[in-house]
Amino acid sequence: MLSPIITCIAAIALVASVFAVYGPALSFQFILDDHRFVGDPRLQSPGHTWEYFTSYVWAQTSGGPPSFYRPLFVVWMRLNVILSGMSPWGWHLLSILKHVSVTVLLGLLVWKLLRDRVAALIAGTLFALHPAHTESVAWVTVPDPLMSAAVLGTLLLYLGYVDPVHADHQPQTGRLHKRARKQLRSKPTGNSSAAWIIASAVACLVALMAKETAVVLPVLLLALALIMPLKRADWEDAAKGKGTAFRIRLLFAFRQTLPFVGVTVVYLLLRINALKGQLSPPTQHLPWSTVLLSWPATLWFYVKVLLWPVKPRAFADPSLADAFSLRGVLLPGLGMCGAATVLALGCAWAWKKARRELPDREATGIECALLLGTLLLVLPILSTLNLNALNPGDFLHGRYTYLPLTGLMLLLATGWHLSRNYRIVMLSAASLVAVAFAVLTVRQESAWQDDLTVFTVAHQYAPHNGPVAQNLSRAHVQVALGLDEDDRCDEAMPIFEQAIQQYPQDWFAWAGQGECLVKLNDLPRAEQSLRRASELSREARVIEQWQQVRAMMGLDPAPPN
Repeated sequence: MLSPIITCIAAIALVASVFAVYGPALSFQFILDDHRFVGDPRLQSPGHTWEYFTSYVWAQTSGGPPSFYRPLFVVWMRLNVILSGMSPWGWHLLSILKHVSVTVLLGLLVWKLLRDRVAALIAGTLFALHPAHTESVAWVTVPDPLMSAAVLGTLLLYLGYVDPVHADHQPQTGRLHKRARKQLRSKPTGNSSAAWIIASAVACLVALMAKETAVVLPVLLLALALIMPLKRADWEDAAKGKGTAFRIRLLFAFRQTLPFVGVTVVYLLLRINALKGQLSPPTQHLPWSTVLLSWPATLWFYVKVLLWPVKPRAFADPSLADAFSLRGVLLPGLGMCGAATVLALGCAWAWKKARRELPDREATGIECALLLGTLLLVLPILSTLNLNALNPGDFLHGRYTYLPLTGLMLLLATGWHLSRNYRIVMLSAASLVAVAFAVLTVRQESAWQDDLTVFTVAHQYAPHNGPVAQNLSRAHVQVALGLDEDDRCDEAMPIFEQAIQQYPQDWFAWAGQGECLVKLNDLPRAEQSLRRASELSREARVIEQWQQVRAMMGLDPAPPN
């Protein structure tokens, strides 16, 4: 057992390691959706806070899909603007701090359940340095870390209310006897302050409004309440009535979950209002047969992200399966069955070992850790199986494992705590894995320095991902626009032409080509390019440019489409 001072020193060293590993990201540029957020007029000026809660994320974007309701995440974006302005450095610093905060909360959760400082440090270290997090840290507008911090905060506050490690166990008989009732009446009620559960419910609402994946929290808390020893006050109240221990436990589990069900209902009502009467608008319409057949490969992808992060998996080729096949369905299915079996056997071994060898209070902490770890690992990944709510052709992303990795690390910490005779071996293995994770993270985070690098690397690993290929083309167009600004249109024109040839429906390349043709004084072709860009985009700025070119040519203004 480490002393508190050594634990603090080790924790500070871990935080320093995280900053050392992710330090290069401070010089990275805005990428992907970052541009939409930093250009959002609702974030640039005060007075729009209410709009965050009454509209969807992309409400400011022309034609933006009404698919995400994350008001507190948008509030976080507004805070970034206030603190950092348009400086990518400041946004990346806040992103790293957010990741460190999640790491600290995970360590506190492990300590709360296991009372093992080394286990907490192991879980925090492996989580903080896991290469799958490069996407969630280096890409500053990913909501998963904020949501995960709120989820862990919810659990810590709830555990402060129920206090599973130090609570006295309930009577073990099927009914409460008179002697037990007298003993309960003579004992204090402990720290059952309602403030803990109220704060936990508020944190739950924060998590829900950061990202919809947090909807798993009520289920998780209900399961946790079912295995947890009740407080003396709860049993004293129950002693006044009649019923079996299980019925009493079930009743109090539902009662303790009611605040979280309540805030979830509030969130869902606000979400339906913001999404124009829909709970989860579909982004594509795949047949259910395709969705079901694609599940094994989808789940197997996330197993590889969690356990074998040797290469970037921020993007991947779509794993859609229209028909049963050995490679696309059977083999991934067998792999998933194997992984599920190992998880189930490991948890069963740990559960039995804790009950057989440890005092009741410590065993209860182990059981809670096993349950929380398993549900945190499994439930968020299961939510990714709703393929019709994800991006068409681009629905596999390593960032979806951010919260599940907290569950995996909690399970590993529990395994460390129970393996008393093999701790030196396990500590040595964990140290080697942490070093390997740090090296892989440094290598993989370099892919996030700018849009062109992101999609160049993504296209190398996912050559059949259509959206990635199109975004790579757009990144090249962005480079061509830079050449245009430097009056190097002779170099930019081939890039525009190639992009238009590959993606003729992409208005961005048409508009860039039109601007260059104006500078080259080829007004007829410029008018044609800008007209096509206007038809495809219907952007006011592009339409204005087109009308200006028509005026330069002596043509009448074109009627609106």
